[in-house]
Amino acid sequence: MKALKYLSLVCAYLLSVHSVFSQTTYLTEKQGAYSYNSSLNSRGTEYVTFGNNAKTLSDYFYGNIPVMNINKGFDLAVSLTGYADDNYKVHKWNYGLRGELNFDFQLFLKDANGEGKWKVEPPHWSLEINNTEMGGHGGMLNEGGEGSILGQVFMVFPLVKELAPGVRYYDCEARTCGEVVVFNPDRPDYWLPVTVREIVDAKLKYYKENDRMIYDFIKPLIEKMSVTELNSPAFYGSDDAILNVNGIGDGLQLMRFNPEYWDRTLPVSAIQLLTFVYFGYGYNCFNEEDQKNADEEYFKNNGHINYSSEITKSINFKKLAGFFQNR
Repeated sequence: MKALKYLSLVCAYLLSVHSVFSQTTYLTEKQGAYSYNSSLNSRGTEYVTFGNNAKTLSDYFYGNIPVMNINKGFDLAVSLTGYADDNYKVHKWNYGLRGELNFDFQLFLKDANGEGKWKVEPPHWSLEINNTEMGGHGGMLNEGGEGSILGQVFMVFPLVKELAPGVRYYDCEARTCGEVVVFNPDRPDYWLPVTVREIVDAKLKYYKENDRMIYDFIKPLIEKMSVTELNSPAFYGSDDAILNVNGIGDGLQLMRFNPEYWDRTLPVSAIQLLTFVYFGYGYNCFNEEDQKNADEEYFKNNGHINYSSEITKSINFKKLAGFFQNR
């Protein structure tokens, strides 16, 4: 009986929650405002300048993306957040300050309690600035000690297409892993391939010193590799799932960030690299019809448009690429 009573209370609660949400409407015609805030100003002059540069980028998006500058139905609150960068700065392949630029769509709404605004985790879109650790789409290897190439290497999804000079779109086959990299094409390439030999030599050194069991397992596997495979570009994966490197193009390619990409004549506050999530026609979509259906389903389920989708549809990639070139 107690269980039935508890179940009935749970059901009543869920029905009440559903009722509250079903009564919520979005005030789509209410005029909103645009604001920008940097949380980095207390860290020093360079960070203040970095925050000002990020505001210029924020202003660019606000001025060029229709869903932002129409500004109806929400306040657009843009914020720059940083990272604890002491460890990031010591690596020679990193340069410049990095941060995340967040665009929060604080929707105006009306429910049984009156009018309000969605401030806690509202719909949002974001991009990364100067962040080498967000470029490896498949994640970092996270092996090896300090100074080892294994600590620099990450996996990269295949290049889908170049959207404009200085803008490349990467994604997996399912179109669910997409990301755009915006860079200066006048600089050396931002990623460098690594060879199988570089990876296995580093693995042998690391595991000989730290885990003899793994060393004894991978050493004969490496000795069986041909010179051709050892000199080939490295890809992630192996049949044994321990060595996890091959030269036959199976899996995601392993890359490292090129320290020569950075223009070190520019101050560390300069914006030289952007990355953000992108799926071409949308998450798991392959054409305009897929995208249309996905946007309609999103609106049906959420009561408002998919702001991230609307933003990426509107980006002029050629113009965006020129935003920080030669700055």
